[in-house]
Amino acid sequence: MVIPARRKPSRSLVLVGTSLTLVGGLLSSAVPAATAAPPDDAEVRADFGAVPPGTAAPGWTGDTTGGEATVQDVPGTVDRSLRLRDTSTTAPVTAGTGFGTTSDTVIAGFRLRTAQTSATVGVHLDSAAGHSVTVALGDKGRWYTYDGGRRVPLGTYEPDRWYDVRLVARPGDASADLYVDGVRTAADLAFRTPAAPLNGIQAGVSTSGTGTAWLDDVRVVPESAPDGWRQLGTVAPRTAKEVGTSKILVGAETLDRDYADYDAYAPYLGRLGATGARIQGGWAKTEKTPGTYDWTWLDHIVEDADRRGVKPWVQLSYGNGAYPGGGGSGLGGRLPTSPEALAAWDRWVTAMVERYKDRVDEWEVWNEPDGGGIDPADYAAFYARTAAIVRAEQPDAVLYGGVVTWVNSDYVGEFLDHLADEDGIDLLDGITYHPYLANPDTYWIFDRVDMIRAHAARHGLDVEVRQGENGAPSTPGSFGALGDLDWTELSQSKWFLRRVLNDLGHDVSTSVFTISDLHYPSKVNTKGLLQTNTDKSIRYAKPSYYAVQTAASVFDSTMSPLPDYGWTATGDADLTLYAFEKRGTGRQAVAVWNGTEVPGDSNERTPVDLTVEKGEFKDPVYVDVRTGAVFDIPDADWSVRGDTYTFTDVPVYDSPVLVADRSAVTL
Repeated sequence: MVIPARRKPSRSLVLVGTSLTLVGGLLSSAVPAATAAPPDDAEVRADFGAVPPGTAAPGWTGDTTGGEATVQDVPGTVDRSLRLRDTSTTAPVTAGTGFGTTSDTVIAGFRLRTAQTSATVGVHLDSAAGHSVTVALGDKGRWYTYDGGRRVPLGTYEPDRWYDVRLVARPGDASADLYVDGVRTAADLAFRTPAAPLNGIQAGVSTSGTGTAWLDDVRVVPESAPDGWRQLGTVAPRTAKEVGTSKILVGAETLDRDYADYDAYAPYLGRLGATGARIQGGWAKTEKTPGTYDWTWLDHIVEDADRRGVKPWVQLSYGNGAYPGGGGSGLGGRLPTSPEALAAWDRWVTAMVERYKDRVDEWEVWNEPDGGGIDPADYAAFYARTAAIVRAEQPDAVLYGGVVTWVNSDYVGEFLDHLADEDGIDLLDGITYHPYLANPDTYWIFDRVDMIRAHAARHGLDVEVRQGENGAPSTPGSFGALGDLDWTELSQSKWFLRRVLNDLGHDVSTSVFTISDLHYPSKVNTKGLLQTNTDKSIRYAKPSYYAVQTAASVFDSTMSPLPDYGWTATGDADLTLYAFEKRGTGRQAVAVWNGTEVPGDSNERTPVDLTVEKGEFKDPVYVDVRTGAVFDIPDADWSVRGDTYTFTDVPVYDSPVLVADRSAVTL
């Protein structure tokens, strides 16, 4: 039978508490939108870094009666940005560009900065009717936006500070969401103008005020919607504290070598929603002088992450050149070997565990020993001595070993055999692996995970197997694994989601590598969810940040995978599908995508008729996890007979989408 129509929620403005609070005058909606527009459905990508200082930004036009709008170097920073300088109290300064006329959802990201708090600076998404969506820095030092014709206060702002802003505008129902620095500060804002297609983005300084504003990293992307499916909103992000527990973790590695700046990315850490962070303990950084420990750097990281609801799990690594035979102090480093160095290692591990055992429950021993050419027997002996120290100091500690590249099950098997010879099998609780493959759907990954479990079972172990480090770059030429491929921020987003949902579908905890781009000595590793400046400060949250944020919001510890879930689909594509069940309600979410190829830059979708057995849905919705968009599935496009559900014309592409019960998703 066909399920009857369901009640749809009425739209209401949602404000999320932040450190912002607002008032102030706004630019007039009478200021015209940019007139020069690229073809329909074009994207805007402007970082201005290659534009000569003192010149106009190519493709940007506006009103400079009250001053100038030119590209300039930002004093005291590494930025070259579009500067709007207003020197008149009777005329405005504006600059804008078109992106084609579209009724699709528009996702706009940009960085915004002012030199003062005494002038009103606004950025708008425009339609032919005027400014449809606005975010503004007011003339009294306060942010604001609009819900229809009503001004909505958001919070105070600081001058000479970059803000990372994201607008999600939906012309279909004339509503929008606003994010600042990774926080959704307002949701379901009504357009200021009547519902109309959007066509441009504009920034400006108000007519009555004088001042200087800076705009940079403008990214505007239209996102198509399923034909005839009404968008209900976007998935509400949840902080790590709000999530509580989950199997989604995030990498916070290389702080031991200062390749990233923890304080720069810390505000984004808890906001992501991942509930654990992998941190490398850094013997060489802590004990630069033999016998003297400086824990200051690590104390700060452990305490701050824990305060944000992100549980640190700490890797005991690397070696220390302060001791002869102390081993390597970075990726691929050899183990300590001299009696003096090994004794010093033992003392450091003892002190480390004693210091942090009230906040750290999980410890990992070394990193990728197989990649560094370390013999499995040597690693087993080293693991056994280290784990024995940890267990003596913290009897309930959870200890991970292996830490292998790819899914090196052969190395794990040899390691376990030698660990048994060392009488150390009982010291192992989990095995971690790092499956760096261009296609995260590569079929043999979980075959080898099963082989790892089989090796453990030979020794009577039922260990947790964790995906402990995995990521893809957002640019070509990145440092490290997969850096030789032509990645973009879009393909990176898809890759991360496919990695995470493949792992969750197999009930494997999964660590996203990594929170921030990493500045290795030779080049930058762009696997971060956050793009960095040359000084390691955060430039902006990449699309992958918001994609993982959505996954973390939905897939907490109350969502469990359903093995052996029966399903069929029309079409020729080989689809990847996993089903999950919500604890307490039994309602389900089905994740599906085309995983046959490496994630690409096309978002072309193929309609698929999907039939699932033993389903449990009352009010099904469609979720594009990459964008967070949630759509109602019309009654005409789904039916149920017994516990078999059929969903017709489900748009599927190379990034995960969900067919989920409405109760499993928070808007």
